[in-house]
Amino acid sequence: MTRELQQKIEDLIARYRQDGDEAVINHLKKLLYEDERFAANDAIPVAELVGENLRRLKTDAPRGDVFNSGFQQLDSVMGGFLPGEFIVVGGRPAMGKTTFLVDLSLNISKTVPLLFVSLDFPGEQLANRFIASLSEVPIRRIQQGTMSEAEWERIDAVEKAFAGRRLFVLDNRNNAISAIKAHCEKQISENGVKVIVVDYLQLISSSRRWRQRVDEVSLVSRELKNMAREHNVCVIASSSLNRGPEYRIGIEGKHPQLADLRESGAIEQDADKVIMVHRPEYYRISEDEKGNSLIGIAEFIVAKNRNGATGDVRLLFEAGIPAFKNLAGVKEDFAFSPERLKELDGKLPF
Repeated sequence: MTRELQQKIEDLIARYRQDGDEAVINHLKKLLYEDERFAANDAIPVAELVGENLRRLKTDAPRGDVFNSGFQQLDSVMGGFLPGEFIVVGGRPAMGKTTFLVDLSLNISKTVPLLFVSLDFPGEQLANRFIASLSEVPIRRIQQGTMSEAEWERIDAVEKAFAGRRLFVLDNRNNAISAIKAHCEKQISENGVKVIVVDYLQLISSSRRWRQRVDEVSLVSRELKNMAREHNVCVIASSSLNRGPEYRIGIEGKHPQLADLRESGAIEQDADKVIMVHRPEYYRISEDEKGNSLIGIAEFIVAKNRNGATGDVRLLFEAGIPAFKNLAGVKEDFAFSPERLKELDGKLPF
């Protein structure tokens, strides 16, 4: 707000206090809407919106503004990610939330600029995860520097693979939502970032004190949602869950639910899509109700989807790398480590 506009509003407030003129309120409203930051958008005729959408649907080319996850089964259910959406990836500890965000970032950054905001891992550790996922060399060996000659060759090839990706990492020391938004807006402006990945939501704070943590988390959730809408970018944030799944019994009981989102119902309300990551094997559940093996299997539960369907999807999880893989074409595209192959011998669902 300019100093001139501020002075006009202060003069009108003084006038209102003096004579209580109702017209002053109308003048104030007019001045507020004259300021570009408060200007209201013009209403758009529905016929114009419908016509534009129909023209888009009639074209043979697929929508260019849909960001696919790279996991075909998941995309077939939720329809990919859209600009302006706020996506939440929820899960209990050790379910693979960060691993999924790493794989997701590698897939999306092939086609559009992506910013990964890391609040849980320092940059070096995060880089090792990117290397492990692309090279399929177990992260333990990368961290210890005990790779074989063949694994070194795969790692050397990773640098070329990254050359074609527009992937940026923010290893943020300041976890205030105001600072994070400022960094994100800079990357949107300077590098044309279209997708922002945040790991993870509950580690973000605000600059003020709150009586209850739930109120602070609600503010953070709303700010991330607003950033997605304001800049027309897709914001994907991981979120921890409460201990609800730990206390429930049975196969179905362990499945995470929307109500398990930790510390705030506002997260569920703000999110356009909510994806829950669940690994039954972690709870020593080796078979589903139909007797199918769940060893090495991860379940992705699309629990909320404003623009599409909900449902469950199964992917393969290689804990040693770590990485998620599509089930379709797994024999050609997926390779377990030798140690894991011995462990899973005769237990895989193919």
